[in-house]
Amino acid sequence: MKRLNSVFLVLAVGALLFMGANQSRAGQSEYNSRSANGVLRMKHSPTLGINIPIAVWIDGFQSGAFTRGHVYERSLAPGRHSLYASRPGQLYSSFYGTLDVRPGETYSFVVKSTPNQLYLIPVGRID
Repeated sequence: MKRLNSVFLVLAVGALLFMGANQSRAGQSEYNSRSANGVLRMKHSPTLGINIPIAVWIDGFQSGAFTRGHVYERSLAPGRHSLYASRPGQLYSSFYGTLDVRPGETYSFVVKSTPNQLYLIPVGRID
């Protein structure tokens, strides 16, 4: 019985090590492929308000949300992508546009608004 438990333990540890090695390779390939993609970055304007989240949709799928003090960052495959950004409950004042992504390029924006419209203002660098 002890021998059977030992064999099971060795097999379980081996399976965990094998799965960890596969995850490590997947992370490396994801990192390497990221350089072939572009990067979209957005920052909340200080004038937008403290507790106002911005929801981001890319190519018709919800991609995430962010608030003041946070930077939204997403890797995008090269090509044309549709962007949609909105404040909760204010769909009439949302931003909709397209972005032509080139490999290795970073596209940085500050999200600003007026009472009737949300804007993505291009900036050189977001820190």
